[in-house]
Amino acid sequence: MTTGAGSSFPLIRLAAKYNEMKKDGRILSNRHSITIIDHRVQQLIERIDADDAPDRLNKLQKLWNEMRDLEMRGNEVEATLIKKAIDVQFEKAREDYLSWEQMFNALDVRRKMIDSEVKVAKDIQAILTAEDGYELIAKITGVIIQVVNDPNQLKRIQYEITRLIGDTPIGKGESIDVEFSEVEE
Repeated sequence: MTTGAGSSFPLIRLAAKYNEMKKDGRILSNRHSITIIDHRVQQLIERIDADDAPDRLNKLQKLWNEMRDLEMRGNEVEATLIKKAIDVQFEKAREDYLSWEQMFNALDVRRKMIDSEVKVAKDIQAILTAEDGYELIAKITGVIIQVVNDPNQLKRIQYEITRLIGDTPIGKGESIDVEFSEVEE
């Protein structure tokens, strides 16, 4: 079976690397695990938000003041009920803290898994550097310049490519005319 790994064309070799990565169990395992971690982090965020965590301290302060006021007036029965509400809020605050701790731990595991995935990609030489990517875009643009005859379409294509890669013009209103006499392979 031909994979393209030995091709004389860099783009075909790059496609072969991509296909190799899609079959590499280490990367597939990481991606599945990262998806699970992302889902868990989302659950934790929703849980914290659903329990009104940002207002927890305000609620505790209000309940505390209310309890102190009831105690000062000698209303021990209602003060005891407020104490139970304070206990509930403290338990929720503890759960919030644990959720945040779990979330940070999950994010740390996620970071380590991504680092591992990058290491695997480097090991199988499946990473394209920014310089390689820029050179590939230049080569593709060179082919387009050779093939497209309509100047308006050509300018539009050049604009879209530079916008896509985040390139900025040298000066306001300036354009750069590039001629490729030969496109490298």
